Formats: sequence, structure tokens, C-alpha cells
Amino acid sequence: MNGIAVNIIVLFFKGIPEGLLTVLALHIFTQTKIQPKKYLLFSFIYISATYLIRLLPITLGVHTVFSLFLLILTFQFVHNGQLSKVISSIISAAFVLILVAVSEVLNMLLLILIYGQPKAEALFNASNGLIKSLYTIPSTVFLAILIFAGYFILKKIDMRKKNNGKAGKTTGV
Repeated sequence: MNGIAVNIIVLFFKGIPEGLLTVLALHIFTQTKIQPKKYLLFSFIYISATYLIRLLPITLGVHTVFSLFLLILTFQFVHNGQLSKVISSIISAAFVLILVAVSEVLNMLLLILIYGQPKAEALFNASNGLIKSLYTIPSTVFLAILIFAGYFILKKIDMRKKNNGKAGKTTGV
């Protein structure tokens, strides 16, 4: 197995929850209504393909690019996206993967604060799938927090747009 491959335990404890959150985030950030069947189909395709991509003998980072393209293409396939959705899904998918990276960094910082750098690196790179899964759970929690924060920010922006459409003293109309 290569350095980025995931064993089945990590897939169940980390890959599936993170994949479900990633697909949820893409729906949130593209402002696409979640339809349960499409959401589950999209999630299954994305999680399975990401797992398979990690088994390929490719260098670190290339799998992320493949996952990004896969996320965008799968979204378009499942939702029959128009051009506006294509652009939105590209931007949103890149943003979601940035959030994943930020959550991983936050997780590593948390482990360093708790255990110190040498022990944190050992835990983060553990060969035991269960240990690795347990110590990477905070990154999934951080990802969920970041996604839901993004959701509430988007809702607030939408509310402002609706309120700004009204005539008032500030517009002079």
C-alpha cells in the first residue's frame, strides 16, 4: 500500500463521514437543493472513487487534484448542471477542499497542543487504522463546523440581498 492509501477502518471512521460532509458542503455552497436519492448517489460515487484514487501509485497531492475533478464531474452528472452551476461547482469544490485542508491543519495543531509535536506526528501517521481514525476525528468535526459556519454566512448574505432590494433612504430611490 502506498503512503496515501486508506485501510477499510479509516474509510469507515474518516472517509465516509468526510465524504458525506464534502458532498453536503458542495450542495450548500452551490446553493443546490438536497434531494436525498441524488445526495446518497453522489456521496457513494465520491467516497468510493476517492478511496480507489488513493490506491493508485501516484504522488501526494495528485490524488487531491483527481478528487477535485471527480467532485466537479460527479456533481454535474448527478445534477445535470447548466453553465452557471458548472462555474459555481468548480469554485465551491475548490473551496471545500481548502476547508478540508484547513480542518486537517487545525486537527494537527490540536494534537500538537495536547501531546506535543513528536507524539502528535506519530498519532497522525499511525499505521494502526483505528488509532489513526480516532485521532483524526477532530478534523472531521472542524470540517463540519467550517461547513455549517459557511452555511450560516451564506444565509446571512442572502437575507441582506433580499433586504437590499427594498427602496430606502440609503439608495435614494
